[in-house]
Amino acid sequence: MNCKTKLFLILFVLIYFSLQAEKIHLSIRYLGLKVVNIVMEDSENKISIYGQSTSLANIAAKLDNYYFVEYDSDYLPIKYTKKIVQKNYFEDRITYYNRENSTAKLTSFLDSSKSCEYKIKSSTRDFFSSLFFLRNQEQSGEMWIDANQIIWKIKYEFLGKETIKCAIGKVDARIVKITCEKYSDEKPKRSDMLTNNLVNEKNALYFWFTDDEQSIPVKAKYSMKPFPVIWKIERYEK
Repeated sequence: MNCKTKLFLILFVLIYFSLQAEKIHLSIRYLGLKVVNIVMEDSENKISIYGQSTSLANIAAKLDNYYFVEYDSDYLPIKYTKKIVQKNYFEDRITYYNRENSTAKLTSFLDSSKSCEYKIKSSTRDFFSSLFFLRNQEQSGEMWIDANQIIWKIKYEFLGKETIKCAIGKVDARIVKITCEKYSDEKPKRSDMLTNNLVNEKNALYFWFTDDEQSIPVKAKYSMKPFPVIWKIERYEK
């Protein structure tokens, strides 16, 4: 392979991944107040998520969390990293997924007693890789989620379409309803505030994706009581 061919291949790879990369800016709102800002970036088979509480929310509960997913084809995670800095709660852990023997191995760098190995389904995903996988689905179906070492069977149902106004304009969106069924026998453990209880048998989770090739997540609603939690898009970059 001559130098020109090598240079062309390098440029092609760089251009290809730059076109694939995207960054989604979201905010989490409760009682109409913005409490958390989130940035999700998908590039080169890696998803990075950064969540930080707003100055208003810092008074009650400061949050400075980082999540990192390395995934294979179809958004199946290989490694899931969580670094959690919250009021009275911290995590620094990595989970490796072994699909050949359907196990996950968690290593905690803060508390070795939390390190463990547990059974999964071969197609198990974490919360964030599940979100990106869901964007590409066109029909109702099922999937498996690992939510803090608890395995859940997730059913997603397309409810229809709706035109909504959001930060990126007036868009036509597909509405997807998520319901959960607990598969593991273990009791839920304490987790980070960003994903805590989003996978729950009692409450439904709704997503709005733009009805186009990009399928951008522009809104989410978690129907908890007494008041729902709303995720809204702030900006989209690609």
